[in-house]
Amino acid sequence: MTAAGPATRKRVLIDCDPGIDDALALFLALASPELSVEAITVVAGNVPVAQGVDNALRLLELAGRPEIPVARGAVSPLLRKLITGEAIHGENGLGGVRLPAPSRGPDARHAADLMIELAQARPGEITWVAIGPLTNVALALAKAPELGELVPEIILMGGALSGGNITPAAEYNIYADAEAARIVFASGIPITMLELGATSQVALTREHLALWQAASSPVARAAAAMADHYLRVYEARGLRGGHLHDPLAVGMAIDKNFARASRRLRVEIETRGEFTDGATVADCRPGQAGRRAPNADVPAIIDSERFLALFLERLTLLPR
Repeated sequence: MTAAGPATRKRVLIDCDPGIDDALALFLALASPELSVEAITVVAGNVPVAQGVDNALRLLELAGRPEIPVARGAVSPLLRKLITGEAIHGENGLGGVRLPAPSRGPDARHAADLMIELAQARPGEITWVAIGPLTNVALALAKAPELGELVPEIILMGGALSGGNITPAAEYNIYADAEAARIVFASGIPITMLELGATSQVALTREHLALWQAASSPVARAAAAMADHYLRVYEARGLRGGHLHDPLAVGMAIDKNFARASRRLRVEIETRGEFTDGATVADCRPGQAGRRAPNADVPAIIDSERFLALFLERLTLLPR
């Protein structure tokens, strides 16, 4: 993969709920010359939104990119009670790792307003990478329906086609605000959905952490410290590695060829099922008459070795 020049870099807005794997995803985006990170918007999810904003600002400070705007978004889902993830991500969302204080504060605009303004200023140019609950995205779409014509793509981490992680049927990001997810999947914007079946193919191990621990980069060492907490959660469940859910979504913004096979599917969001609330229901039937048009590309096979090689190397390059 060759480095992109300034004129060919893909502009991205990252909507997140930092979160250890969100933090690793942000580091990857900032270290990738193929991407231009235009803004970071924060939604309540893994941690309350105020903690998420503070985390995002500190991550940018450590990475040497404090100029990127960070906007605070929704403090709760559209209709549901907020479910946070401190049991996985630690009390501060970063595995208890304390990062330097930020030199700048958050943007004064609400996340949804910033998303709208940037899309209107650069129509068709800014891809949204959504790696938390989809509340901010839904709020922006409700406020400015024309975004359906202005946003070229949403790459999102969310959903599960063969078993969830917060319930037997549902993945956390979709379940946390299923009503918002339903709005997003009905928006008409092209969607690439990285569901658990794809993201579980990419796992970070203790051997990988050793590479970061030995690096001189303060970002790599911070990533190793955060990931150590993350891995302990997975190891307590009998697993050897921690799944890189959110970083893979950024990876797909860098290079769609990390997916060796994808399917065009119609994905609907269940919001009322007794046992399936928050599930992503995909129509996988071939050749059925009267089927609704597909609304998402769903990668099925990930080139995990190539992605991991890039991911591990890039985090040792910050600050650049």
